[in-house]
Amino acid sequence: MSWPIRLRALSFAVTMGVTITESVMGSIPVAFALWYFDIANGRTVLEGVIVVVAVISLSISIYSHVRPADFPNRAPGEGVL
Repeated sequence: MSWPIRLRALSFAVTMGVTITESVMGSIPVAFALWYFDIANGRTVLEGVIVVVAVISLSISIYSHVRPADFPNRAPGEGVL
């Protein structure tokens, strides 16, 4: 059974929100270290974090919502006896 499009969109939005939050929280220490040790300026760090967060979030969200469903090999109750 497939979900209605409204629930799919809501699920995708929630997944994106969660993965964006996780990606930002994981990127903050790396970004701070790059800025603190003067390896990159603030703008470059921010642009890099935005790109990394977008790529990670989209890849996780799309894969988790587009993969094909697993269908059983037989109908429920068939071949029980």
